Amino acid sequence: MTDSDLKRLYPISATINSKNHFTIAGSDLSDLAESYRTPFYIYDRDTIHENIHRIRSAMADFYSGPGTIAYASKAYLSRKFASKIATEEVDLDVVSLTELRFALAAGFSPDRIHFHGNNKSIEEIEIAVDQNIHAIVVDNMDELLLTERIANSKKKVAQIWLRITPDIRVATHPHIETSAATSKFGFHIINGDAANAIEYAVNSSALCLTGLHCHLGSQLFDPLPYQIAIEKMFDLAINCNYTPLELSPGGGWGVPYVEDDPDSNPEQWVKAISETITKKCNRYQIRLPKLILESGRFIVARSGVAIYQIGTQKKSVNGEKIIAVDGGMSDNPRNALYQAKYTATPVDQSVHSRKNPCKVVGKYCESGDVLIDNVMLPDLNYGDLLMIPVAGAYQLSMASNYNLAPRPVVLWLEPEGKVEVLQERENLEQNSWWD
Repeated sequence: MTDSDLKRLYPISATINSKNHFTIAGSDLSDLAESYRTPFYIYDRDTIHENIHRIRSAMADFYSGPGTIAYASKAYLSRKFASKIATEEVDLDVVSLTELRFALAAGFSPDRIHFHGNNKSIEEIEIAVDQNIHAIVVDNMDELLLTERIANSKKKVAQIWLRITPDIRVATHPHIETSAATSKFGFHIINGDAANAIEYAVNSSALCLTGLHCHLGSQLFDPLPYQIAIEKMFDLAINCNYTPLELSPGGGWGVPYVEDDPDSNPEQWVKAISETITKKCNRYQIRLPKLILESGRFIVARSGVAIYQIGTQKKSVNGEKIIAVDGGMSDNPRNALYQAKYTATPVDQSVHSRKNPCKVVGKYCESGDVLIDNVMLPDLNYGDLLMIPVAGAYQLSMASNYNLAPRPVVLWLEPEGKVEVLQERENLEQNSWWD
């Protein structure tokens, strides 16, 4: 492992101690494995704090209007993790009733919460209206009418954004692209739905349209699509004689997962967005809206590491070395869903044998249960610990109980070896399935 890889892919507190073991925030991962058993995940506080600081500093440098950051809770959320994020003074995007309840229980004030989703239930909208959350992000006309009806029934005014689909393609996996003309999300511009929604919302006495939102997709490294989307949203709004008080161009800014991935520079992203908004506002002679930048992956992906224990090993008939670990697609389905790439390294860095190409697989009864298709690893033994970095986003939040596997324990690490359990390992024998 090079110093460059350590700085790009691992938590900022990651080091190798005198035993040649990986440590994070002063905790030896081998010691944590003895205490908590594998598989387990860690989140590094300092990395999360630093990533939020980078986005916030870039907004201060490049955007002269008001602005804030919203953490996209779908990347990962638990009750205790919500409490940690709440201390960072960011807003929170939620997409379900449980996420909303976690947010409120963790101390997020309703005016820092945005409720997303393309098919919100009546109960979800009712609670969002009752709680006076900052924005119900309305996705379609059915939902717009439903929100209006619920607000009317409660004699309240619901504060909303409209999710606008700019009908553009972006360079990412089709399953995480959300802005094309075929997308299931949002009011499309090209067919007139977006203009009709703005007109309806502006004229409704039960709705307060404060802003527009869009989301292009995930794992983007080019700011140009954001600029195009912002231009389209401003042109749409002005053509409808509407001036947004708030604008959210979404999130999705990418992070490197393997050595060959490009660097992730949020300053470039924030600068391009800020300059485009400023240019459009100057052109139309309107005031700068409040800018809300959503970020889930960039904030937490690098802060997370997954640690597994190696089990059986074999060679396939074509000579490929296959290493099985005690987790897999139940805690990380991203390779199976998106062909996502990862790297791995032993927790014990004293192994210096020549590296060979390996496939890292899980233990579950599914051919697609592959964590890493190809990675160079030294010779390892049964029981050795293997760590996979950049594991903080869209792994645990998409985890399952396939083969009735329990979800792993999740740890929060702070400097000087401070460890806190964010999420206990599941005990399915205490689940109703067992009864």
